[in-house]
Amino acid sequence: MNEIVKYHNNFNSVALKNFNGVEIDLLMAICSKLKNEDINEIKLEFSDLRRMVNSKHRGELRFIQNLEQMYKKLLNLSIRIETEDKITNFILFTKYEILKKQKIIIIKINEEFKFLLNKLINNFTRFELNEFISLKSNYSKEIYRRLKQFKHTGIWKIKMNNFRELLNIPEKYRMSEIDKKVLKISMEELNKYFNNFKIIKIKKGRKIEFLEFKFVPEKKYNEKIESSDRELSFPDETKKIETTPKKVLRVVEAFPEVKKEKNLTLKERIEKEIGILKNDIQRNTSLLIGLMEDPKRSLDNPVIMTVRKNLVEKNSKLTKLEEFYSLDDDKIDENMKEKIENLLKSGAES
Repeated sequence: MNEIVKYHNNFNSVALKNFNGVEIDLLMAICSKLKNEDINEIKLEFSDLRRMVNSKHRGELRFIQNLEQMYKKLLNLSIRIETEDKITNFILFTKYEILKKQKIIIIKINEEFKFLLNKLINNFTRFELNEFISLKSNYSKEIYRRLKQFKHTGIWKIKMNNFRELLNIPEKYRMSEIDKKVLKISMEELNKYFNNFKIIKIKKGRKIEFLEFKFVPEKKYNEKIESSDRELSFPDETKKIETTPKKVLRVVEAFPEVKKEKNLTLKERIEKEIGILKNDIQRNTSLLIGLMEDPKRSLDNPVIMTVRKNLVEKNSKLTKLEEFYSLDDDKIDENMKEKIENLLKSGAES
């Protein structure tokens, strides 16, 4: 099954300066293992990590060197977050160990900022690791992950100066060199992953002021559900939830084109469940934010802990279903169908 990379959009503002292609692939593979996991430390086997980044042909010593070089660069990578009140700079990964005999890598995440990589509910970038690794150019890789942030709008517009800095393009490069070594190659590589992909230069006078990347937006799973968000509200936790015929009717009307369950294909059932989960996650997130803002409640309050646990379970189920949904029909065998059926019947629906 293809691995999915998922991280907070703030991570797209970080320029991975001096990282080579292998090091970027390793970093994204590690990020994929951290998604939806409420953990501060992760252990990865060499064999698993090498499989994920297609590095089986490399010798073990070379692989360890790649890991070390990647982490040295991560230590010099300061992530910046600015709000109305303050500016914060921090290092995301605080500890790194390679157990050579056991062939295991241990990575510890900054406790305060682990939200950038796990337990993500909204404002995140998501893409397939295999697609990312298939790109040969570092510039293509860096553009690809930013485009995935805007996959539902189909447009990424950025100032030329910011583009140079974000992709770590040498200052000596003239526009003609950027065309040849960055944009042309990226256009060729990314065209197969983004329909009707275009790169537009926007000038101010004779100078190129902006670059605009355009493509056909990806369809959202739960467009019909999102359109009814104003009608659906999460009840106060202190009130008893009552299900009346009128309330049931309003939810049914939010899915006017949904077929009867027995007539749905497996892919349609997965898509339907994905939509329901996303709607549940959105409502539960709003509830959790409201609960956590209440000064009378501590973070270990039973209600808060229950809602948080529910969110983790729903996100975990959502990720698995999205991974299955991304597969071509001919790649779903009987064994996989059984796993999908069990997942569709599993918990986290409440």
